Amino acid sequence: MGDLKAKFPATLELSIFSMIITVLIGVFSGAYAAQRRRSVADYGFRIYSIVIYALPVFWLGLMLQLIFGVRLGWLPVYGRTGTRLAPETISGLFVLDSILTGNLASLISAIKHLILPSLTLGLYLSGIFTRLTRGNMLDVLQQDFITAARARGLPERVVVYKHALKNAFIPILTMIGLQFALLLAGAVLTETTFSWPGMGRFLVDRIAYRDFPSIQGGVVFFALLVTAVSLIVDIIYAQVDPRIRY
Repeated sequence: MGDLKAKFPATLELSIFSMIITVLIGVFSGAYAAQRRRSVADYGFRIYSIVIYALPVFWLGLMLQLIFGVRLGWLPVYGRTGTRLAPETISGLFVLDSILTGNLASLISAIKHLILPSLTLGLYLSGIFTRLTRGNMLDVLQQDFITAARARGLPERVVVYKHALKNAFIPILTMIGLQFALLLAGAVLTETTFSWPGMGRFLVDRIAYRDFPSIQGGVVFFALLVTAVSLIVDIIYAQVDPRIRY
């Protein structure tokens, strides 16, 4: 239990920031590609979605470390925070704890350490969401209510990002829930690449040491976690689409 309390907040924090980057890049690039179908931007985003997902995630992480950490020296390449800058533990989420304690130095350090691993996972997963969003948006943009909205003279941005994207969001929400649950279960390669003290790296270490009680506890915890995330996504469905009733 103590190991979970120490390791899970690190994975949760990394997962939240990674998913924010994934959604911002993947969903909006997919919606824009659908809006500009068969344009240069559309082909560019389609190529991006294929290439970025084909890259090994550990290689992507190493390249980001090499460019932004080693060559440019802008960002740290390992750990959760700088030496002696860890905030007072309240929730275990360093960014949140730094805000709650008013520790600006710890907040800046925690955010800097989060950027590269979060960007690695966010870019890697954004390829899936770009393709998924584009496909769903193309289907929705051909429906009658979109034609009616355009006939009423609504701005194209409102038609696409308010009406079409909202109706295309159910499959996207499903994928968000699935990928977020998988991230919470531990992004082993990314956590290892960036020496991130999270659940994935912890479980790999336990396997190496043949610590079977910890392994069994971790597997059960992950199963409960995926179940909980799936339940939350089902509840959100009803809020996003009023046609859904349970």
